[in-house]
Amino acid sequence: MASQETTGTLTSSAKIGRRVQIFVIGMLCLHVLLFINLWDRVRRGYPDFTAFYTAGKMLHEGLGRSLYDLRAQYLVQETFAGNISSRHGPLPYIHPPFEVALFLPFTLLPYTQAFLAWDVFNVIALAGVSLLLRPHVNVMHTVPAWKFFCAFLAFFPVFLNLLQGQDSILLLLLCTLGFTALRKRSDFVSGCWLALGTFKFQFVIPLVLLLAVWGRKRLAGGFIVVFLMLGVLSAAIAGWYSSLHYPGFILHIARTPGLGDVPLTLMPNLRGLLEGWSLKFSGAIPEALTALISVILLSWAARNCGTTDPTRINLEFSLAVVVSMLVGWHTNTHDLALLILPGLLVLDHYISVMPAQMRKRPSLLFPFVPLILSPLWMLLWFGGSKINLMAVVLLWLCWEISREISKINSVAFGRSEEQI
Repeated sequence: MASQETTGTLTSSAKIGRRVQIFVIGMLCLHVLLFINLWDRVRRGYPDFTAFYTAGKMLHEGLGRSLYDLRAQYLVQETFAGNISSRHGPLPYIHPPFEVALFLPFTLLPYTQAFLAWDVFNVIALAGVSLLLRPHVNVMHTVPAWKFFCAFLAFFPVFLNLLQGQDSILLLLLCTLGFTALRKRSDFVSGCWLALGTFKFQFVIPLVLLLAVWGRKRLAGGFIVVFLMLGVLSAAIAGWYSSLHYPGFILHIARTPGLGDVPLTLMPNLRGLLEGWSLKFSGAIPEALTALISVILLSWAARNCGTTDPTRINLEFSLAVVVSMLVGWHTNTHDLALLILPGLLVLDHYISVMPAQMRKRPSLLFPFVPLILSPLWMLLWFGGSKINLMAVVLLWLCWEISREISKINSVAFGRSEEQI
């Protein structure tokens, strides 16, 4: 009888595995077709990589002090991407100065070759994420690393990162390094890795803030040390004046239509969800509402977590990442490539930690279903620019992860009372 049940379980697992493989292959084929269809736009300089390449060229030509001068950016950008009739100004570089050093070697290549080289770098970084997580995620022990790597490529935000030549996969790698250091109880090192990701400070700062509130003081110390070092590097690249005026430049870009800021309807965060609609009231009211709800969400997450138990660290880090995506002031679809980390950690918890009877009701995994459907992303993207609706899915995911953490805390509390 036991043998029959085991055989049935293996057969069911094999069927699920085949269906997953078919799904991944389907998503990959869809991504390849879209990439081929848009390749001419990539070659002409439409992707976001144009801004990074521009900044690298400016540094290479000794124009670091003019890094945030829009006219200087435009003059450099016209030398390799000047055949876009709809662009009457630069695709602006809006990240901190220290990140420019990373793109300096790529400026030794022509634009198209540099774009492809940067994508190769991103693919290698993605493979690194798979290898780094393998020792810490039990579910990855039974499946070849290359299969997880292919599954990563089938995730639409990862594909969009490669299509745009963005740096969200690099942030994913740094957060993965931070998480693995945390699992090894190297909190200071974890903070150092996370600080290197402050080229997207709108996500990293809320993430570090939550981890610090949950008792990771040494992590905060490592973060501050490296953050200050990056500030000095930024001043060496762009000068103290440009570095200190960087926040003002970012606000200028955000508040001036046509300068490259992402429409709110394409932001899958609280800001996009609350402000990305054609309503009668606008301006300060929705912005204040967004700020208030962001603070409430951060406070709610801070109160519900905080432990050194490895069982809960995975879920708590996952919750911190998702909350950071939601409260981030500027969130793009490609930024959600970072969700690979909580996705794997939640899946591992579901398979390796949750009791068998609880796995019959996989509500913890349900929020990931719309996130992995590339056709849904394309429908929201091309069919009305309503990517901001994905923020609802992220809120749902926060709720499910929080519920699971509460269940674990209740069980742990019950056991402690029994011991007393």
